[in-house]
Amino acid sequence: MEELVLFETRGRNDEIGVATLVRERPLNSLLLETIELLSDQIYAWLADDKIRCIVLDSSSERAFCAGADITKLYHKIKASDEPSTYADKFFLHEYRLDYALHTANKPIIAWGNGIVMGGGLGLLGGCSHRIGTRTTRIAMPEITIGLFPDAGGTWFLSQLPDGLGDFAGLTGCQLSAADGLALGLLDVVVDAESKSAIFQRLEQIEFTGTLASDKERITAGLSGFALRELPPQQLQAHRAVLSELVEACRASDDYLGTFEEALSRLPEDDWLQGALQTYRNGSPLTAQIFVEQMRRAKKMSLAEMFRMELAIAYRCARGEEFPEGVRALMVDKDKNPQWQFSNYREVSRAVIEQHFEPSWTGAHPLADLGR
Repeated sequence: MEELVLFETRGRNDEIGVATLVRERPLNSLLLETIELLSDQIYAWLADDKIRCIVLDSSSERAFCAGADITKLYHKIKASDEPSTYADKFFLHEYRLDYALHTANKPIIAWGNGIVMGGGLGLLGGCSHRIGTRTTRIAMPEITIGLFPDAGGTWFLSQLPDGLGDFAGLTGCQLSAADGLALGLLDVVVDAESKSAIFQRLEQIEFTGTLASDKERITAGLSGFALRELPPQQLQAHRAVLSELVEACRASDDYLGTFEEALSRLPEDDWLQGALQTYRNGSPLTAQIFVEQMRRAKKMSLAEMFRMELAIAYRCARGEEFPEGVRALMVDKDKNPQWQFSNYREVSRAVIEQHFEPSWTGAHPLADLGR
């Protein structure tokens, strides 16, 4: 049986719970089984007074976590004409775990070395101490597969300064560790070779059992490892022009029309042009869903955002766009998705709103969050 995640306790009195993702070959992509294992153990640690701190780690030098195993989701969805029980359970348990990380009663540290994308950023984004390295690459690239920025993406993208989360969600652009630090997606950037020393330092901390105090002690412990010279910035280097772009879009009655027009006038920069091409190749339906997602998020609590995401995810699992995007990128690998709509204007208001309607009967599966 494939190993997915390893658990151990470390520290002075076995008071640090460490969960290490070990599915290295597919970049620690998440299966339902991985989510269930993580959930069971993390919930147990959160309820255990002996555990003072939790660490989410990876055994891979290439990735913390590349997100969901979308190929597995694709095959489960395509295996039946009925709605996929696997996909429903995956999204439900993933979002519940992410919410638990965001609202945890004890510090949680994430070792965000290498690729941190999609559901991987969902895990890292919920932690109190998010560590990056020189090789960290952050992205929410769901527009390339016809899904949407989920796993708490509504929350952390809406929190980015100057509306830059809009650009990140629509283009799936990759961010460096320096970007992540400047935008508030990371708390500290360190040398990956300092990992052992960092863990040793954590094990020396005298935890108090008080959340605020323990967070401060961890922050102080990590600060000594912070890099003085950061890797190059990407999005942050274009912050002024992109913030003006988003501001113009938000003031327009035709957000995506304004967005596309502004993109065509961007400077001839490799990173910007790569982001532009990703948007143009991406799903017009995803683009419309994301704009509506961010509009609604303005008046939502964290719990409400996760409930909204679950409604969209269930709809995507029952639609054609998401499976087609995965087929083109990961299954047949022809990189030629046949999207349902040739451009965003073809996506009707009714189609957009349908994605925010529940596909279940009775109470919301995440009704208990925040209550």
